Amino acid sequence: MADIISIVNLKENCGKTTIGINLSYILSEELKKNVAFIECNQNSLYDTDAYLKIKKNENNESNNFYECKTELNNFIVFQIEKNPAVIINKFENKFDYFLIDLGNFEMGPLINSKKIIIPVQLNPVYLPAAQKTIQELIKIKIPLNRINIFVNKSKNNLLRIEDIQGIFSQVKIAGILPYKNEIKEISEKGDIFCKKNKKDVISVILKRYAEELVEDRNEISKINDPVDIDVKTGNLENLNASSEDKYRNLKIEVKKILYDKINIKEIEKDALNNPEKRQKILTDIEYKLGNIVDEKNIKFSNMLERDEFIKDIFNEIVGFGPLEDLLKNPEISEIMVNGYNNIYIEKGGKIIKSDKKFSDDEAVLKTIERIVTPLGRRIDESMPYVDARLPDGSRVNAIIPPLAIDGPTITIRKFSKKKLSADDLINFGSITKEAVEFLKEAVVKRKNILISGGTGSGKTTLLNILSSFIPSDERIITIEDSAELKLLQEHIVRLEARPANIEGKGEITIRDLVKNALRMRPDRIVVGECRGGETLDMLQAMNTGHEGSMTTVHANSPRDAISRLEVMVLMAGTDLPLKAIREQIKSAIDIIVQQARLKDGSRKVTYISEITGMDGDVILMQNVFEFEEIGFKDNKIIGNLKRVDNIYIK
Repeated sequence: MADIISIVNLKENCGKTTIGINLSYILSEELKKNVAFIECNQNSLYDTDAYLKIKKNENNESNNFYECKTELNNFIVFQIEKNPAVIINKFENKFDYFLIDLGNFEMGPLINSKKIIIPVQLNPVYLPAAQKTIQELIKIKIPLNRINIFVNKSKNNLLRIEDIQGIFSQVKIAGILPYKNEIKEISEKGDIFCKKNKKDVISVILKRYAEELVEDRNEISKINDPVDIDVKTGNLENLNASSEDKYRNLKIEVKKILYDKINIKEIEKDALNNPEKRQKILTDIEYKLGNIVDEKNIKFSNMLERDEFIKDIFNEIVGFGPLEDLLKNPEISEIMVNGYNNIYIEKGGKIIKSDKKFSDDEAVLKTIERIVTPLGRRIDESMPYVDARLPDGSRVNAIIPPLAIDGPTITIRKFSKKKLSADDLINFGSITKEAVEFLKEAVVKRKNILISGGTGSGKTTLLNILSSFIPSDERIITIEDSAELKLLQEHIVRLEARPANIEGKGEITIRDLVKNALRMRPDRIVVGECRGGETLDMLQAMNTGHEGSMTTVHANSPRDAISRLEVMVLMAGTDLPLKAIREQIKSAIDIIVQQARLKDGSRKVTYISEITGMDGDVILMQNVFEFEEIGFKDNKIIGNLKRVDNIYIK
């Protein structure tokens, strides 16, 4: 993985291109390293043409950069007008060093740079600009040991570093380069000064600096370094257990040092309750972490790895730890933490193991507490499981020892930032346009709809979409354990159940809310999921003037959904005979929509069924739509949701 060396532009003719080209030459030709020189100074773009005999690869123009071959074996020049990260990301494994001729104060390259070189001339124009640049770098938390000053074009041959160190007391002066007329003459002939004058003082100073860069890189790559892993990606799959444990123990050690320096409880409280203080708190903690890493002289192969290590610890202290990056990834739909070192994700309908890890069980517990505390909920030995939600609406379930034998467990059903529509489901192949029209008509004509399906089959998504068909002039009450439904109508009241407090009091159940909703003059009641005795109250509401209501239930088929409703009514503690319960179900439910997650990971509506009556003690139903599987191609199930009965909604 390459080290990034950025050369900052203070003023025109400060000598940054000269320093960059000559330093690149020494690293590549004399020290035998693979070097890429990236020229991105818009004001003097393609200055390298004056120094090198280069040949542009025109094929790269479509990528917004040119790759230019030089006559030197290990030296490539790239020319780009915008962010050099495009080149670094594409070629990071090909080079040992990227030297960036940075025209502007580009945040990204600077933050990720192993060294930042500032060429300075000792006059009233350059000195204030240099001091201002150093202060700007400090503001963005660049460690001072990364900033190096080269005094350039000095006309005082007796000047020593000690004479001017006081001007730049905070940072290192890497060298004083004397003024040389022949530098311009040699460059205009398409050659490099340090190549033609290897024993000149400029060549000696730049070579000594280059050797320090290489020595530092070699020291970091030794096998006995504290961190011998790919911190940037967190990929530990090819490493032995000792390296993995070393990384984990190092994180724990750094966290312990930080806890000795700060009042973490007070900081967490302020960060949660005071948004104005939060950003300052986070910045201060990140800065302290950087100082601890530098004080302990922890070695990394480049600054990207160092920053990633700090970010990992930072996220565990005030965020959601390794879950932060997973939560930001829009392709991940579910996150499952099975103890601190086993995290699985669902991506594209498939469950795979992530390379992310917590440092220990305590870090997982801290993350759970950060999730539930703002919601007024708790988790401890007396209440070792909890349902909650993240600020973005993602649903969370957590369970801890002694119930979770192998350590704290978290399951997160991510909330999609994009509100899916019926057209999206049609485009995904989850349902057909004809079936959507049928269900839309059923909603508008106030048919009671039950959505049935297994875990993660897409029931809540479908409930959201069907609820969007409710006319805007109707009053809707939604009732959920953890609020997930996002209806667009204005006349809506959202209710959420509440668990008991630490004294075991104050619990408000779904059933309590359904009963209360009947006193709120609803036109429709939408229950996120029926799981117990509230099913009886929901059926009674559907039968007593609240037609057009909807809910979901866990079941594998429409017939199974009926059986589940029967069992859940019995959970209400009533002595109703089974036939009476079935009469209630038959009268209340009009349409059952079966949602399934198939073996290829896709989510599809597999049945739309209508309840038609009773025959003795048996509830009768018929399928209006059925999913017919045709075959399997490119790891995808091929099939169609076909209409099988011409039922018309009355």
